[in-house]
Amino acid sequence: MTTEQDAPTGLRERRRRQTEEEISEAALDLFERRGVAGCTVDDIAEAAQVSPRTFFRYFATKERAALVAHRDVEDTFQRVVTGLRPDEPLLPQIETLWVEMLEQLRDGQSPAGRQMLRLRLLMRTEPSLRLAALHLDEERRDEFIALVAGVVGTTPDDLDIRVTVETAGTLVGVALDRWADAVERRTTGPTPDLVATYRDTCAAFRRLCRG
Repeated sequence: MTTEQDAPTGLRERRRRQTEEEISEAALDLFERRGVAGCTVDDIAEAAQVSPRTFFRYFATKERAALVAHRDVEDTFQRVVTGLRPDEPLLPQIETLWVEMLEQLRDGQSPAGRQMLRLRLLMRTEPSLRLAALHLDEERRDEFIALVAGVVGTTPDDLDIRVTVETAGTLVGVALDRWADAVERRTTGPTPDLVATYRDTCAAFRRLCRG
């Protein structure tokens, strides 16, 4: 039950998230039209109808503004990661987790999918954006490792946990890049299947492990 005390907090959080998303969309749109070097924080703030001061309350750099995870993906992540089972092999479970996450993108047809495709295509030609994404991925990976370690009853220093999570994350990155390339090259036929691309990437990794 939502209490009167909870309601203002929920409203503030929704407003905060809405502002964050509006700034992010403005940044992504400007980057696509002008390139990252061709726009400033002031340009993004003006497009999002906020002040530069407000911008910096949300993001440290203009590149970070374009890298907001879609709320559907975040919600799925929180739901799935808590369902990990400590008594079963971890890597297959992490791969299944990523499949559920990637399914939210619906091959670029959902709002989250369109956002991801735009980002992956931009990162191919914008080194500063890709570097910012790599740094953010490192931060998120550490958070993910800590979450997984807590669920399975170990610590973030557990080498098996770290290797598993980082390996799975690398495979997702490879799959996203291959998928974005395929989407960009496509002229006819169905939209490239992101989940199938990820499964193929995982299969290639397992073949390499077998030697």
